[in-house]
Amino acid sequence: MKEQTEKLTDAQLSQKLGSCQKAESIGMLLGILCVVSGCILMFVKRDIILICVLVFVGVALFLLVAKPAQTKKKALLQQHLGSYFHAELTRMFGVEPAAPALPIDRAYLKAAKLSAVDFTECTVTDFHEGEHKGLRFSAANVELRRTVEEKSGPDNDNWMTRTETLFRGIVVRCKDICDPALDIALNDMFRERKKDDITDPAAFRKHFAAHTADGREADDQVTPQLRDLVQKLEASSASAKLCGLILRDGDLTLALNTRYVFADVPDELDLRDIDGIRKWYTASLTGMERLLTLLRESPALSGAGAKE
Repeated sequence: MKEQTEKLTDAQLSQKLGSCQKAESIGMLLGILCVVSGCILMFVKRDIILICVLVFVGVALFLLVAKPAQTKKKALLQQHLGSYFHAELTRMFGVEPAAPALPIDRAYLKAAKLSAVDFTECTVTDFHEGEHKGLRFSAANVELRRTVEEKSGPDNDNWMTRTETLFRGIVVRCKDICDPALDIALNDMFRERKKDDITDPAAFRKHFAAHTADGREADDQVTPQLRDLVQKLEASSASAKLCGLILRDGDLTLALNTRYVFADVPDELDLRDIDGIRKWYTASLTGMERLLTLLRESPALSGAGAKE
């Protein structure tokens, strides 16, 4: 028992995390290759036994190799760096409340309708609620998915079920940040983006639907300041793309597709670099500070912009 709870040195932790990350990557890669091979054979060769074997092996690799390695990796991070993570989070955003006032969970995400397309599955991680310069907020890393059934096979006579990711990024809620009179929700229409300047009204309407709480169209409520805010949000990182934005009753909810992760480290980070993990975690918190400042300073939230 002592060995399980004993603190590791950075060098020891580096070795263990590196092994876990390697096992997870190999298990995922081989598992995906097996499943993809099985799907390809479904179209070109009707060898049901071979297809089943490949898919079974792929799933087994994920469940027996990749998943346990991922679980162990997260446990090691929490056990040996959890106190550092907690201290940094508290230093920047204060002590979290015992009962969240701004929850981000399945029930809230369903009610908020941040995605124009309904989801059937969701994952919420790293939820935290805190305060930044007097602004109460909560944030979490969220993934929304839906199950899709489509025809497959050489003669299009089989049905295949697959999972489609609708949203992967951060969801942020802010209390008392905007004019209480504002009542508008923006939803991405899932249309391909090229070089459209979304500060242009016509281009904006092409990519985003605007509506009020009771479902009425609200294109006339979209101000130049609001379009400018959306553009700045999407320019905040190379991968950022707005999924949903709600301004209602003085509160704001934002769903932003992005590879940025809040209060965590990215999967692609080399976990053998323990000091790098600490720096990345702190950087994820300062990234949230910048986002909150961007929202707070936007004139779009004052409700004073000229409507078109």
